[in-house]
Amino acid sequence: MDTVSHTLFFPLLGRARASRKWPELFPDPQAAQAEEIAAQEKTPAQALDDFSTVIYGLRHRNSVLEAQRFLADHPGASVVNIGCGLDQLALELDTTVYNLDFPEVLKMRSRWIPKLDNEVDLPFDVTDPAWLEKVDSSRGVFLVAPGVFYYLQPDDVRTLLHRIGEAFPVARLSFDSESPFVTRMSEKMIAKKGTPCEMPFKVKDPRSLKSASSKISSVDVECDLWKYFPAGLYETLPWGIRARFAVLRWMKGIYQVTIDFGGK
Repeated sequence: MDTVSHTLFFPLLGRARASRKWPELFPDPQAAQAEEIAAQEKTPAQALDDFSTVIYGLRHRNSVLEAQRFLADHPGASVVNIGCGLDQLALELDTTVYNLDFPEVLKMRSRWIPKLDNEVDLPFDVTDPAWLEKVDSSRGVFLVAPGVFYYLQPDDVRTLLHRIGEAFPVARLSFDSESPFVTRMSEKMIAKKGTPCEMPFKVKDPRSLKSASSKISSVDVECDLWKYFPAGLYETLPWGIRARFAVLRWMKGIYQVTIDFGGK
């Protein structure tokens, strides 16, 4: 695998660590094999600090919650997990889940994760438009890209948004992102942890993505990430982690973006 592909181990290791340290916040038993998988695949990626651990646990939680919200309004809609890596959304969603990732990543995935009946693999680079033709859009499409757009060029993201708008009459895309300053800090952090890699997607205002397609009806940016935690449980996190969330909220340093196409 290339350097970008190895970065998929950061969320895997982070989710496993988060589920061990805060099981009530991040129940994620399928991530328990993380250390074994990382060792067997000989990745240089290493576990990150507690705050990053929470971010990775929260990223998985956000993906599931946002998918469930869309499915509540669009029963039977397809879900596309962009850059799926070793995520297992199909375990938590009662609908067809398309796992989109590089062929070599899906090959590795098949060695560790039994394929479920509601899963369909899409062995493509996300920038290859061929994969959009493989998705059933008859009941709507929810797309999630946890931790993916960081590694794409801004123009590639805009092109992808345009293609989604043209391919799917009703769709929603959800992804996490960071301000340019925080993204540069993230580049330094993962380089220290074994996988130096550029993160080109440094966009000051994600709302500017609305101009990528006339089919985009809205772009919502949520900086209060603790809203995704179960009621009353956010306070169980250490004070230092909650303080960092507060600072990032104030500086709009990290956020969840939700883009609707063709209607909400």
